[in-house]
Amino acid sequence: MNRKVLFVLTLLFVCTSAQTLPAKLVRTEWLAANLTKENIRVIDVRDDIRGYWQGHIPGAVYFSSDAMRLADHGVPAMLIPPEALVIMLGKMGIHRETMVVVYTEQGDYKAAYLIWALDYIGHVHSAMVEGGFEKWKKEGNAITQDYPKIIPVKYELPSTLNHKVRATLEEVKEVVTDGGAVLLDVRPAQLYTGENGMWKRKGHIKGAINHFWGDDLKEDGTWKNAEELRTVYKQLGATPDKLIIVSCGQGLMSAHAYFTLKHVLGYPSVKNYDGSFNEWSNIDELPVETGPE
Repeated sequence: MNRKVLFVLTLLFVCTSAQTLPAKLVRTEWLAANLTKENIRVIDVRDDIRGYWQGHIPGAVYFSSDAMRLADHGVPAMLIPPEALVIMLGKMGIHRETMVVVYTEQGDYKAAYLIWALDYIGHVHSAMVEGGFEKWKKEGNAITQDYPKIIPVKYELPSTLNHKVRATLEEVKEVVTDGGAVLLDVRPAQLYTGENGMWKRKGHIKGAINHFWGDDLKEDGTWKNAEELRTVYKQLGATPDKLIIVSCGQGLMSAHAYFTLKHVLGYPSVKNYDGSFNEWSNIDELPVETGPE
């Protein structure tokens, strides 16, 4: 095979791979190849900071997912005000054009929560590392205990937030009463049915359909085949022509389902209800159901 033919075949392979890779989902190989680029900020949102101290991806800054949530009108664990979020981003050296690459534990949902929050403030350049830190480490990629050297910047909050990705209590109440969207509760079945739970009332939002968020992943924490996922969601009535509102207990698990639908499958209209059952169950007049669908 001559060099010209080999070059064309290589180019076709690269282009095809780029087309099949969702913009918000990057492989560990991509991160390893782009890690030292100037405008990339890697964020480690693993649950325990001790894991970060023991070793993390070079250049990664630690950001606890708890720092992204705050009580709002008494409702715990809601997304912090955008004004507070952008201060935190600026402290991490992130501005509006920074490529933010987030990773967490294998098969976890905290990275998706940050991606959703960035979508809400209109931050375009962001991605999740598929397979998380465990995949990175297993492949023998570089790990360090050094902290990154960061120069804080001012992150400019946009004048308009992206309300197309965040559902409010009033919007969900309207859907329960009048329809107009598919409500997906992505908690484990025992929480959905009301067998388990720690809220004032147990069960699920009236009319919500159950689909466990973790069922979208393979054992290694990477996503299942896109066609397989589309088939499952179609069977639930969650199709691309509809508005899909995802919820869970406090907006974390549902952020992962939001990421799957919005950024892996390319559904145009997906909202995360971060109030979720945490907010809904505490309002006595709102309808709650128990048992299977």
